[in-house]
Formats: sequence, structure tokens, C-alpha cells
Amino acid sequence: MSIGVPGAEIFQSGSLKALILTVLLSVFMFQLLRTVGLRAFSMASETYMSGTHSAAFVTCPNDTVAKDLARGIVERKLAACVNIVPAIKSVYEWQGKIEEDNEVLLHSLKSTKEIPEDRQ
Repeated sequence: MSIGVPGAEIFQSGSLKALILTVLLSVFMFQLLRTVGLRAFSMASETYMSGTHSAAFVTCPNDTVAKDLARGIVERKLAACVNIVPAIKSVYEWQGKIEEDNEVLLHSLKSTKEIPEDRQ
């Protein structure tokens, strides 16, 4: 005489163990598979390709110089947009001494294919 839970024979078969293992792996692998899938889609749809854009960072001594440079860059269509980041602190070595200066940072992005090869 056998007393047990109805359907207990399922636990003895390997199919339930395989199902549980599959569910657990799916849960833990979801983020990795999602990331790989998004990168594959990005490459296939050409929404982004590594090396297609270039960033330029330029420090300026003050806000007036930064605005003049940013305006000139945009007017000459060297970049569609230039961001001005105020009040940065630069620490650098100059003539054997460590110097500190308050500066303004310009940041711009440009499609690399629009930059002449001699300027890349």
C-alpha cells in the first residue's frame, strides 16, 4: 500500500527537474540576454555604431571666452551644439609645478564622418 501526494510521480521523473532548472536559468539569464539582444538590435539597425561620433572637450579661462568659442563653433557648423559647463577646477603640472585654475569646459559632439581625416 502506497500513501502519497497525488501527482508525486512527477517529482520522480526528470521532466519536472528540467522544467525548474529551465525557469531558474531563464530568470537569472534574463538581464544578460536582454543586453545582448539590445546590442544586436543596435548593430543590425545601425542606430549606433562604435566610432561614429567624436567628442571634444576644451577648457577656457572664463565664461566670456567659452561663449565666444562655442558661438564660433556652432556658426561654422563644426558642431550642432556646444555645452558650456561652468566652474570646473583643473589641476595640472606646468613647468615642474602643480597648478590649479578655475576654468570653464566646452563639450561638443560631432559625427566622425563629417570631420576631415587630417583633423581626426
